[in-house]
Amino acid sequence: MKILGIEFAFDFCDADQAEVYEREVKRVVEQVQDKNQYAGKSNADSMRFQCRVIDNFFDAVLGRGTADLLFHGKANLREHLEAFGEVSDAAKESNAQLFALTNRYAPNRAERRQEQKCQERQAGSGKARHAPRVR
Repeated sequence: MKILGIEFAFDFCDADQAEVYEREVKRVVEQVQDKNQYAGKSNADSMRFQCRVIDNFFDAVLGRGTADLLFHGKANLREHLEAFGEVSDAAKESNAQLFALTNRYAPNRAERRQEQKCQERQAGSGKARHAPRVR
């Protein structure tokens, strides 16, 4: 996965790595949405707070020092959000690839139902029996 032009080894399909990613995304959302974190802070201090939250995310998910590697100690909210967005996009792409892979090998329900109806007709049962619905 590439973040701000830097390549990182991360596998969203690895359960252990995915668990850390999910936990840390939840933490980012909770912290950034907590209105108490912004009480009495200037706009600049609020931006620094959000940058620190994202720094902590990267260090937790990709290893200590990742935030410094990406941001060089700067508190540029645009860069932090861009990097966070790139990880989110990579997660979505990985999920789409996994979904496509599982669909490739999952039987098609409509085809199964049609095939079952054809088999019943060929068997000469006279009545179309309905199989229980699979959900």
